[in-house]
Amino acid sequence: MANKMKVLINIRPNEILERRIRNKVKGVDFVFTAESAVGYTRGHGERWGDPPRDTAEMLGEIRDTDVLFGYLTREMFKVADKLRWVQAPISGLENFMFPELARSDVIITDSSGVYGEEIASHTFALFLAFSRDLPKLLRSQEQGIWEKHGNIKTVPLLSKTLGIVGLGGVGQEVAKAGVAFGMRVVATRAHPEKGKPPFVDKVWGPEGLNKLLRESDFVVVCTPQTAKTEKLIKTRELKLMKKTAFLVNVGRGKVVDLENITEALQKGDIAGAGLDVFEQEPLPKGHMLWSMKNVIITPHCASIGLLPLYWERRVSLFIENLKRYIEGKDLANIVDKQIWC
Repeated sequence: MANKMKVLINIRPNEILERRIRNKVKGVDFVFTAESAVGYTRGHGERWGDPPRDTAEMLGEIRDTDVLFGYLTREMFKVADKLRWVQAPISGLENFMFPELARSDVIITDSSGVYGEEIASHTFALFLAFSRDLPKLLRSQEQGIWEKHGNIKTVPLLSKTLGIVGLGGVGQEVAKAGVAFGMRVVATRAHPEKGKPPFVDKVWGPEGLNKLLRESDFVVVCTPQTAKTEKLIKTRELKLMKKTAFLVNVGRGKVVDLENITEALQKGDIAGAGLDVFEQEPLPKGHMLWSMKNVIITPHCASIGLLPLYWERRVSLFIENLKRYIEGKDLANIVDKQIWC
């Protein structure tokens, strides 16, 4: 009798979700390690990202594992002789991928799409704050000032162009919200051959970034961090934007050059920026951005509003993909590992 497929899970969902995993897929040897992956803190509670510790238990279990749902370290990979597929519980893989894994035949799928609606909501909270001049009005409220209407600079979203840098799961949710506000939507994506969703006016490959920046009144950075996207937005790119345009970054901090955007905001090269992620986190005390009136800073919190729902979605994605894997069907969210080589 053939051995059962072994599936190692080294993250800890709650007991209800663990039972759901076991009950939804039969004929599989599920192993939940006692030593689960450790969250990390960015000043606002537990977050995903740290790999599991290379305990004897973890190294022992991974040796004959076929499928992993969770985190993989170099040491684990060295002894994972049977590993064929890893479902990552996150979407940003800059701290997950390493060269040996990128060059291997192991399939990697990520959790793109799990956070889309929530991050889109945060993005538009920032856009709307600038649109209605809320930073100024809130400062006036603190001082007890009834601001004259002529001093309030509103920028209606209706008919404005929204530029999305990175039309993945999050980018598409942002695009849908933009359409709901009556905006024209343009975007870049790493794989333009995937086509143009009906709710987006134009889609370019990465080479279309310059056009997007020139056309857009509001720009949102959603692209993941890779070797090709680090420092993607620098002085040159910021100068291509309209002086009346606003930039929001809800992707990864290292995609936007911190020094360059600080200088651009000082000089008035762009009208303002809403920044949820930074090259260095937390943003150091005393940094110039803290005191700028045309900047809204949020502490990498765009995706934390629905954490229990994220757990359910991660597990649902894994169960669906595991069923596809067993049946020999194409998996959802396969990662293009070439961008990491």
